[in-house]
Amino acid sequence: MDDLLRWLTRLHDESTMTGWDFGKLDGRLDADDPPWDFDAEVRAALRDATEAVDVGTGGGERLIAHLVAVGDDRGRVRATEGWPENVPVARANLASHGIEVLAYDPEAGERFPLPDASVDLLIARHEAVDAPEFARVLRPGGRLLTQQVDGRDAQELREWFGGESLYPEVELGAMTADLAAAGFVIDAADDWTGRIRFRDVGTLVEYIAMVPWDVPDFSIAEAADQLHRLAEIRPIEVTQRRFRITATQP
Repeated sequence: MDDLLRWLTRLHDESTMTGWDFGKLDGRLDADDPPWDFDAEVRAALRDATEAVDVGTGGGERLIAHLVAVGDDRGRVRATEGWPENVPVARANLASHGIEVLAYDPEAGERFPLPDASVDLLIARHEAVDAPEFARVLRPGGRLLTQQVDGRDAQELREWFGGESLYPEVELGAMTADLAAAGFVIDAADDWTGRIRFRDVGTLVEYIAMVPWDVPDFSIAEAADQLHRLAEIRPIEVTQRRFRITATQP
């Protein structure tokens, strides 16, 4: 193994995700933003909601930013998290804000751990959507705000390193159809394509380690030739795909 591969192996082995924080890549990863402002939409909705749930809160980092921005001008807020390693992280981070964190993974088809018609706002940023369960817990007039990573996001990574998308079904048309079938009224539905830029191949390898589902079974050894080619490119660019939906429970 040469010096480049030894360096990349060390980076890959040492890079893990805690909560949902890409902060260690600040200054080395640059991503375009969609034309909509999902954070602003969420904060406006939180000000109007009496019972809100942040579904798939990660480590609670983004929800905390929302809470600080909104202040006391909000109703009750709870959160869920489906990745077992993140549940204690979210609970520790959100405890001082008085936010209860429930273990719940919509991707696994679990029952949402809340009663029927008990909330009026669901926020799902980059989290799976179980349309029937979301419809069940929302009150009439309640809203779902979701921004999603399209299953074709960063497709170049799989072209370079092999493998298939784990979530090919995650795309705007399929999700709007699922929500409509569950009884939702679709108020807004938009998709967008942009770019992500990695400063160098080391940044790219760290990113892959932090989101291993993007390149299932990634191996430094098996990707050696491609990594040597990418080491000559700065920055390394891949395609970013996002979509957002706002839907109402009639």
